[in-house]
Amino acid sequence: MKFFVKRALWVAMFFLMATMPVVRSIDTGLGLHQYASHKAALAGDFWFPNPWKYRIFSTWMVEQSYQVYLRTVDKVIPIDGIMKVLDVNSSKHFAVTADLKRFSENGQAITTPEYFVQKESAGRSSWEVTKEFHRYFVVFILVRSLIGLLILAAAFCFFRIFISNQWMVLLGLVFLDNGMNNAFRDTAFGFDTYVDLLLFLTAIVIIIKRYAPAFLIPIVAIGMLNRETAILIPMLYLIINFVRNGNRPNIPMTLWAGGLGVLAVGIFFGLREYFGYEPYIVPSGWFRVVENFTNYSVISGEFAIMLIFPFLSIMFLKRTDIILRTIWLALIPIWFAVHYWSFAVLESRYFLVPFSLAMLPVVLYEIEKSYLNGQRSGNI
Repeated sequence: MKFFVKRALWVAMFFLMATMPVVRSIDTGLGLHQYASHKAALAGDFWFPNPWKYRIFSTWMVEQSYQVYLRTVDKVIPIDGIMKVLDVNSSKHFAVTADLKRFSENGQAITTPEYFVQKESAGRSSWEVTKEFHRYFVVFILVRSLIGLLILAAAFCFFRIFISNQWMVLLGLVFLDNGMNNAFRDTAFGFDTYVDLLLFLTAIVIIIKRYAPAFLIPIVAIGMLNRETAILIPMLYLIINFVRNGNRPNIPMTLWAGGLGVLAVGIFFGLREYFGYEPYIVPSGWFRVVENFTNYSVISGEFAIMLIFPFLSIMFLKRTDIILRTIWLALIPIWFAVHYWSFAVLESRYFLVPFSLAMLPVVLYEIEKSYLNGQRSGNI
């Protein structure tokens, strides 16, 4: 009985950690925004063509999930019945699924999916469009919850490489989940960002545990189809193995890193050749760096997910594990530099990758090491 209760508690904890960030997205996010952008992307209409035009994996993943749901779950539990119970024609109940009034297009407030009737093919009623929206919204929730669960599993495997105490690992997952729970700003579900985090965590486990580098091929390929930041995975593979080899190059690993890099660059330019090149229209430069360091929304958003971990990780960096230090030095400067230079980073979720791969494990490692070395007072 005790074993069953303990297992049930573990399942409940991970279920809550995986789903609560999604619940927050439902509460304050823009479900209709996600629906609108997804439908537009399927039609080849991207609100910000560069880079969103080339981030095709998440759109494909969600659409395939929707088609599976439509042919399976929806046949057993039709969305019509659920909507009638919720009485979605009532604005009060409809707000449960998305705060639609926070989104507007060309100054026109969007309050119901009926807005999209005019954008759909002739012959579709507002009720059919409304049902489709709710089907999609169920899929959005399920997909994001599954991604969250996989992120926690990958992070658990990563943290366990350096941290022996499982309770410390669990604490790390709690901090990571807190970051995901606060890493949004009245936007849609951000599938590409969380898939990006999942791929980076999976890749770093493969690299550190010396699994066959061939496993990185699909990760880099999917990553580049999902978000261009995946181009850093081959770099991490090269640098980590260079340091682990006593700061000496290893020819086979160098060749693998080169091949993965060629794959990443090839996909990057191949997407732009296939879909047509679009210029990057968002102004960038030093004024963006200054703006990101002084903008209240940026600073408060980053603090909401990272707390004081950036400062602690800098304090502990010199005496941390050499692999963690390598990840920190290889990833954080370039990640923050590119993002701070390119646009106003109002979306703090963009920094979940460096937070999860570098800052958080460095701090947890040092805390555990200090305790094991007898420094139980925690003096700084």
